[in-house]
Amino acid sequence: MTGDIAITGNIGYDWFQQWGTNDALGSEYAVGALPWNNYYTWIMMANNVISLIDETDIATLGAKERSYLGFAYAYRAMFYLDLVRLYEFKENTVTRADDLLGLGVPIVLPETTEAQAKNNPRATVDEIYDSVIFPDLEKAGKLLENFTAPDKYTISLALVYGLKARAYLERGTDKNDAAAYRSAAEYARKAITASGRTPLTQEEWEDPANGFNNAESNNAWIWGLALPSESVANLMCFTVHMSCENDWAPYHAGRAINRNLYNSIYLRDFRRHSWLDPDRGSYSYKSCRPDGKEYFAEKLADYVNIKFRPAQGAYKDFKVGGAADHCCMRVEEMYFIEAEATAQAGDVQGGIRLLNEFMTKYRMMDGAVYDCSAQSTLKSFVNELMLQKRIEFWGEGIVMFDMKRLDMSSKRGYVGTNAPASYRLNVDGRAPYWNFVISRGETQNNTAIAKQNNPDPSGLVEPWKG
Repeated sequence: MTGDIAITGNIGYDWFQQWGTNDALGSEYAVGALPWNNYYTWIMMANNVISLIDETDIATLGAKERSYLGFAYAYRAMFYLDLVRLYEFKENTVTRADDLLGLGVPIVLPETTEAQAKNNPRATVDEIYDSVIFPDLEKAGKLLENFTAPDKYTISLALVYGLKARAYLERGTDKNDAAAYRSAAEYARKAITASGRTPLTQEEWEDPANGFNNAESNNAWIWGLALPSESVANLMCFTVHMSCENDWAPYHAGRAINRNLYNSIYLRDFRRHSWLDPDRGSYSYKSCRPDGKEYFAEKLADYVNIKFRPAQGAYKDFKVGGAADHCCMRVEEMYFIEAEATAQAGDVQGGIRLLNEFMTKYRMMDGAVYDCSAQSTLKSFVNELMLQKRIEFWGEGIVMFDMKRLDMSSKRGYVGTNAPASYRLNVDGRAPYWNFVISRGETQNNTAIAKQNNPDPSGLVEPWKG
């Protein structure tokens, strides 16, 4: 959706081509119902937990009850944060809906009745942040302040701080609010400190058996989800759609990096090794496959990713290789938030210093020094930071939120592009399909939002023809 991923194989196996080609994204399609239905189901589950625990006097709650209630508030805040970022209609150059500006999604709480839910208009974005997201995170923080997560699959105080950092960053941009930006930087640093996490090393990043699939194999993940083998099918898991080394299914969409983005990566930045260079001899790529060198040279296209590995390196067995952990927050994101928020709050030089320190210490090889000091204006610095953030979190599902927030352009159509013809979409400023369309099932059952839906962007961006 950001334009940073290119399909190099059979597009018929790309289950997400509706987003890649901006086609069939309207309210009547399942692609729109999936996020809406899932998020509100999860919100209902959080509401159920909240309604079961009497929080009249939190001090009287046992440790288990406090943690469960803290989890529920953290989950609910996270779900509403995602929903408002997905569905808020933001201005763009393709679609227009002035009457929807500033609207988020309907708020559903434990006390919401069925009758109210059937006539529940979209709340304002301000209301969602002020009455749900921030209060829920505040409660979660207090409930979990003495809780120690037993593993990276359990919500922790560090995650709550990280969610606050994300939320304040959004508020800072939306309101042009220096105080909100300062809060974003503050909570990003709190998340770093409370988590005790450190950025991925080169060895961890390039690990052919555990690369981006195992929460416990590194010290960078703040929170992740575990996918048990019982829940894995050969074509229904993250790994089969993102990893290009598996051998268990005829899935060969070959997710690659946008060629222009790849060419912007410094030669001595080890993240460059996440994708296959046209000159395969330029680096000794690691693989979980014994025939890795030949496979990379003969079976995979240029720029294809090897960032996401089959779990345990099991490239033949989907029950093992597909049962991969999924990262929802790693500590590196907090470094990027801290740097951007510092600059956005008025200290551009401070932001530059933070980004320089992170990149030089954690991403450059062979003694190389990263220096973005030439990007001395706020606009040029944020563009440079976002370039590095797009590289850092390629394929991890968080950069679209930033690009929508910052009104950034996307480009897959250009001379020499590695994107298929139907995917060559160029949009000046934020893409219209970043404003998700509410599913028909909701508009039919909730009369209040029947006329509050976002415009259907399908087909409104013509592919670049060259």
